[in-house]
Amino acid sequence: MDVLLVFMVFATLVPFFFARRRKWFLVVLQTALALGMWDYFLSHFTPITVLNAPTSIIAFYGSLLITNVAIIYIMISYFKQLERSRRVPFLRSEVSNNSK
Repeated sequence: MDVLLVFMVFATLVPFFFARRRKWFLVVLQTALALGMWDYFLSHFTPITVLNAPTSIIAFYGSLLITNVAIIYIMISYFKQLERSRRVPFLRSEVSNNSK
């Protein structure tokens, strides 16, 4: 259950990540799916129902799927940034070893 809630919170924040990357279609899609995801979660785990749409289950799993796509985007950009930063030596000893 904790992992599910972490994914749901991350899925709620993913539209901001996509907006920063200017992927507007994914921003709109993920926002709509996140609304359906929270509606499904609230209607099944609490007595609160907001939309009560029958397609909430599709929105729930679709939102988690797009969140996984965003995690892959984040990991790719992280590793690219890590590779760029490794080109610059971190320690003074690395600079002296390379010059010999």
